[in-house]
Order: sequence, then C-alpha cells, then structure tokens
Amino acid sequence: MHYILNTSFQTPGGSLHRPKIGGPTRFGMEQNVSQPTLNPKFEPGTVYTLVYIKKVEDGVEYTFKSSKGTVVETFHSCNEADKFIAEMRNEQLPDYEDFYKNLRS
Repeated sequence: MHYILNTSFQTPGGSLHRPKIGGPTRFGMEQNVSQPTLNPKFEPGTVYTLVYIKKVEDGVEYTFKSSKGTVVETFHSCNEADKFIAEMRNEQLPDYEDFYKNLRS
C-alpha cells in the first residue's frame, strides 16, 4: 500500500483543472497530455481525500470525501487502488518488487 489516509487528488476536467507545466517546448509543438479515464462516481475537477480503507469480501473498500459528498469505491486489491490514485495524481508508483528483490541479493 503506497497511498495512506488523507491523500488528496483532483479529478481531471472541470473549471479547476489546470494541466501540469512540462519542460521546454518548441513553438507549435503539440503537447502530449493524456487524461486518465474518470469513474462516473467522481465529479470532474473536484478534490477528493482518502478518508477510510476497509477490507471487504470482494477486495478493499476505499472511501473518498470531497466538498460535494462521499464516494465509496471497491478495488480488487490495494495495488489496484494505488494505481488508480497514482493515475489521478499523475504520478508513477515505485517498483517495490524490484526494490525488495535487490535487498535480498
């Protein structure tokens, strides 16, 4: 589990969304900005905070809270939830398997 309680992210879209400023570009060069696919439970351009994680029969239930309400999403595993949050935060998860494999060597 990479992300813990009180982790926040802003969903793409909406009037609050601003794309990240990248490195140097040339005039007229197209930006390659990929937007994550948004689950219909989440409203575009809204900031959500992870407030609760619970193990359930089908997997792991994550509760996200925003100023517009609460969203409960069930993931198959914590790893799947981490990938979702990383995508929303436009971050890349560390390769934990490789890290621990190197420690054992």
